[in-house]
Amino acid sequence: MKKFATIGLIPLFAGFLLAQEASRTTTTTTTTYNGTLVDWSCQSQHMTQKESSTQTNPDQSVTHKESTRTTSTTCPVTTSTTSFGMFTNGRYVYFDEPSNTKIVEYVKTNKDWERMIAGHRPVRARVIGTANGDVVVVESIH
Repeated sequence: MKKFATIGLIPLFAGFLLAQEASRTTTTTTTTYNGTLVDWSCQSQHMTQKESSTQTNPDQSVTHKESTRTTSTTCPVTTSTTSFGMFTNGRYVYFDEPSNTKIVEYVKTNKDWERMIAGHRPVRARVIGTANGDVVVVESIH
């Protein structure tokens, strides 16, 4: 009888152990970004580097290097922009889809931004959000 009770209790205790949820603490940091909004779908970066080798005789070779040149192309925000990014502190960050929707709604309600966009002037903004790599989840925009 004791064997049957022991065999019956083992799965019961195993079930209790598996049913426990692992406690996990997650910390998120909210950051304020100040910068210029850009049309992320238009943003691109090109890098060029050329290197060539010339062999004058079997014992010597001459290597010619040209300097690396990086060219960044950014597009200003327009009234039809749906994918936003921000140039801040010398780097680009971009926003997730729900954040892009928030920014589109804010642009529609902010008359000053509408005038800047219509005049093809840069739109300076302050974004409060949480970074996940280079992607920022926007909590608020001003």
